[in-house]
Amino acid sequence: MVYRIWQRCFWGVSLFLSVFSLAIGVEAQPAPVFIPFMGSIQKNLPVGLAMRLPTELRVNDLLDIDPNQLIVRVFPSEAPPSYMVSLFTCDRSPNSCLLGSFSVHPKESASARRDLQRHETLGDRITLTPTVAGYLIEGPLQNPSYPFSTVMWQQNDMIYTISFPAIERQNILYMALSMAREQGFYRR
Repeated sequence: MVYRIWQRCFWGVSLFLSVFSLAIGVEAQPAPVFIPFMGSIQKNLPVGLAMRLPTELRVNDLLDIDPNQLIVRVFPSEAPPSYMVSLFTCDRSPNSCLLGSFSVHPKESASARRDLQRHETLGDRITLTPTVAGYLIEGPLQNPSYPFSTVMWQQNDMIYTISFPAIERQNILYMALSMAREQGFYRR
């Protein structure tokens, strides 16, 4: 019983602080790994797209990764408009060094809509905000098995995706939650 009271108090304080920070206009910063690249990220963002990045990059200790050593690359596309920010652990063969990625597509993108519909059908539903649901597809449970898991959701006329190794399941969920709760940023 005491645990439940404590849990409710904790959630109440968390909710109050979240609402209070929004009310006074506190602007969230993306995770420190992205800060040196924010100029490039915003400059290359296709017009009309709002990118979201997590406020904290979470990775499992088992992967033995130093976030300060990660390489950030951006992949913009104008036709159709889309944007991907990827994290790599090395400069060699990009595919073997990919740690994870964050992407955005307009809701009108046929391929993104198909992929989101697949997530809605096959994935586990996750509440990201009171009005936004995300869908997790775990890579190892797919046929054929895939080493990366993904979360997709639609928010403010955009479709967002986060993709990381399946071992990062809990961290993927935390990062998706962070992304959905923060304001998107646009091209500068």
